[in-house]
Amino acid sequence: MAAREIHVVVVGGSWAGVTAVHELMQLSQVTYPRLMVTLVEQRTHYFHKTGMIRGLVDKRYAEQMFIPYNRLFANGGANGANHRFVCARLKHVHEHFIEVEGGGRVFYDYLLLATGTEYASLPVTQSSTADECRMLYDAMKESIELAGNILFIGGGAVGIGLCGEIAEMYPNKSITLAHARDKLLNDDLSAGFANTTEARLRKMGVTLLLGETVVPATPSMYSSKSSLTSTRMYTFAQHHAWQVRPQELVAKSGRRVLCDLAIWTTGSRPNADYLNTLPVDKVPLVDAETGRISVRPSLQLTDVRYPHIFAIGDVNSLPLAEKYASSAVCQARHAVAGIRSLIDECYDFRVKMSPTMAADSALRAHIPSYLVTDKHQHTVTVALGRNQEVTSSLFARFHGWARGTKRGRRYLIDKAQKMLNY
Repeated sequence: MAAREIHVVVVGGSWAGVTAVHELMQLSQVTYPRLMVTLVEQRTHYFHKTGMIRGLVDKRYAEQMFIPYNRLFANGGANGANHRFVCARLKHVHEHFIEVEGGGRVFYDYLLLATGTEYASLPVTQSSTADECRMLYDAMKESIELAGNILFIGGGAVGIGLCGEIAEMYPNKSITLAHARDKLLNDDLSAGFANTTEARLRKMGVTLLLGETVVPATPSMYSSKSSLTSTRMYTFAQHHAWQVRPQELVAKSGRRVLCDLAIWTTGSRPNADYLNTLPVDKVPLVDAETGRISVRPSLQLTDVRYPHIFAIGDVNSLPLAEKYASSAVCQARHAVAGIRSLIDECYDFRVKMSPTMAADSALRAHIPSYLVTDKHQHTVTVALGRNQEVTSSLFARFHGWARGTKRGRRYLIDKAQKMLNY
């Protein structure tokens, strides 16, 4: 058991980050009474991005998606006072402390980065307060209600889910989904999964343009930018990409696509520029092409000088098959187990050893590969409205049929509420 105080900082308060906080609090109650946990999150509230699709068409559901963090440490036991929440945006990462916007510093012994990704075309994901988020949601929902001919560009889980929700809620709208690949979703899923999804969407009346890269007919259509202000949230959401107006786009084949609302769901991209302040030897910490943080199989940063920094969830370089909520939870647990191994192996020695010797000791700590130890086959489920879904697991299909439950009805909101003690 470590005799000194141990401070673990978790950045990002979504599935991966909050799961890590819970695991760390358990360690502080059972094994390391002097372990302190700090969650750094740019939002004042937990925003249930998993259910973002449903919230755009269901007002009652949207009202449940903003959950405060004030009860997160309620189950911290006698050590609950040791843990804290810091509402701030991460600016820079240094070897033993982080900087947040506004000039504050938070020192750490171990750092867990779970900052996730954002969709630039879905402004609601960029809000920082619950009020901002609600205003953006209202504007985006009104755009969907006003539009009669909607085009989605990008056939990943978000694009497909939005098509399914809107097609079910508004059966008289004309809905088209354009995707650059010949099959929907990504290559980590089977062709059968994609075929079933395509058949379901067509049955719902969605027109599919597969193998087509779509661009605006007028290059300047989405080029200008607007600023986010507290008094003109509606204008921000409606501006350009979410403005309902006659539009013309051109497919790779030369086909002209007409719509009055074009929604780009071509993929999310993490922002990991905060790692630029960490010195590296040869290999960059962030992949230039994907923007994701390069990690070792143990989920630690690839640079061996930083064995005390982990990256989990959507922000890291694991395959796309690991970018689902169930995988984020497993990654968080694996990373916390790695931190425990490091504490047991080398933490108390850092006071007596040089930084180089301490790093060598850290490398001796046994942290197995996440992809080897996590043999659980994650179930991938794509909901197409409230009453149907496509899932990659035969067991999940049988379980849903037997119990009459569908992921599309709740989008895991109940689990999120429980996770935050609501």
